[in-house]
Amino acid sequence: MTASLQAACRQLLFVCMACAPWWGQAQAQTLEALIQDTLATHPATQSQRAQVASATAGVDSARWQFYPTPSVALENAATRSSDPLYQGDKRVTTLRLQQPLYTGGRLSAGADKAQASLDQSQAALDETRLQLGLRVVQAYGDWLAAHLKTQASQKSELTHARLRDQVQRRIDEGVSADSDLVLALARLDAIRADVTAARTQGDMALARLGQLLGRPVAQASLVPSLALPRPVQAQAAALMAQALQLSAALQKAQAQVRVQEATVVERQADLSPEVYLRAERQYGNFNFANGAPENRLFVGVSSRFGAGLSGLSNVAAARGQLEAAVAEVQVQTRVINEQVLADHALALSSEQRLASVRASLRSAQSVSESYDRQFLAGRKTWLDVMNAARELAQTETLIADLLSAQVVASWRLSFYTRGIEAVTQGNP
Repeated sequence: MTASLQAACRQLLFVCMACAPWWGQAQAQTLEALIQDTLATHPATQSQRAQVASATAGVDSARWQFYPTPSVALENAATRSSDPLYQGDKRVTTLRLQQPLYTGGRLSAGADKAQASLDQSQAALDETRLQLGLRVVQAYGDWLAAHLKTQASQKSELTHARLRDQVQRRIDEGVSADSDLVLALARLDAIRADVTAARTQGDMALARLGQLLGRPVAQASLVPSLALPRPVQAQAAALMAQALQLSAALQKAQAQVRVQEATVVERQADLSPEVYLRAERQYGNFNFANGAPENRLFVGVSSRFGAGLSGLSNVAAARGQLEAAVAEVQVQTRVINEQVLADHALALSSEQRLASVRASLRSAQSVSESYDRQFLAGRKTWLDVMNAARELAQTETLIADLLSAQVVASWRLSFYTRGIEAVTQGNP
C-alpha cells in the first residue's frame, strides 16, 4: 500500500469516527417520536379520519334537505285503441320541483343530528389517537422495565460469576466446602434465567411497538434517549377537572346525547303532517295528442305515520336511547375520574418509593461489600455473602419496575390532563 493510499484511509477512518456519534443520534428515537409516528401511520387513525370525512358529507347532505327536490317522470302508455282515457300521446314527460314548507321540525332535527354525528366522529378520532398513545406508552414502559432489569441482572451475573470463581479458588485451597460452590452455581443459574426472562420481555415489548408503528423498532435506537417521568401536579381535583374538559370519550358521549335528542325530534315529526309546494311542467298528454306543455302548481299535505301505532313506538324507543346516552355521559365521567385518581396515586407513590428504594440500594451495596470483607475475615458465612448479593440484585430490579411504572403513570396522566398533542410536542 502506497503512502498516499494509507493517508487517504487514515482520513476516511477519521471522518467515520467523527461522524459515528451523529449517526447514532440520527437513529435515536424518543418516546415522543414513537407516539407521533404511530398516530400518523396507524390504520386505526386512518379509518377514523375516513369516518370524519363521511360525517362531514352527511352534514352537507342534511343541509341540502332544505332545498327543493327535482324529479323527472317519463311514462309510455300501451293501451287498446278503444280506451277512451288514452286517446292522446303515447308518451308523457313530467318535470317536478317540490319544496317542503312545514315538516314538524324534521329537517332541522336532521341537520342537528348530522352535526352531532360529525362531532361524535371527531371525538372518536381523538379517542383513537389517545388509545394508541396509551398503548405506545405501555409498550415502551414494558420495554424500559425489561431493559433496566436486563442491565441489573447482567451486573448481578458478573457479581455471582466473581463469587463463583472466588469460592472455587477457596475450595481448591481447602478452606471452603463443596456445598458453597453448589450454592454459588445455583444462584448464578437463577440470575442467568432472570437475564433471559428480561430479554424476552424486552423483545415482546419491542414487537408490540413494531406492530403499533408498522415497522421494526431496534433496542439500540431507544437506549440513547430514555424517557423520563413527567412532572405530576399534587392536586388530584384540579387534574380531574382538566381531564373532564379534554376527554374525547366524554365529548363523544355528549355528542351521542345530541344525536339521540335530534332523533327524538325526528320521530315526533313523523307524527305531524308535512306541507309542501310542488311545481310541474308536463310535456304530452294521454287524453289528447299534440297539446302544448302544461304548467301546474300544487300545495299538498302528506303524512308519515307508519304502520299501525309504530310511530308512537318509534318515539318511545328514541327516548329510551336518549336516556341511555345520558347515563353513558355519567359512566364516562366516573371512568375518567377513576383513571386520573389511579394514575395520580401510582405516579406519586412510585416517586416516593423510588427515592426510598434508591437509598436502600446504597445500603445494600455497602452491606454486600462489607459481607465480602467479613467473609474473608471469618466473621460472615458464605450464605450471608450470597444473600447480600441476591438482595442487591432484587433491589436493582425493584428500581427498574418502579421507574418504568412512574414513567407510564406520569405520561398517561399527562395525556388525560394536557392532551396528547401537547405532550408529544414536548410541552411540560
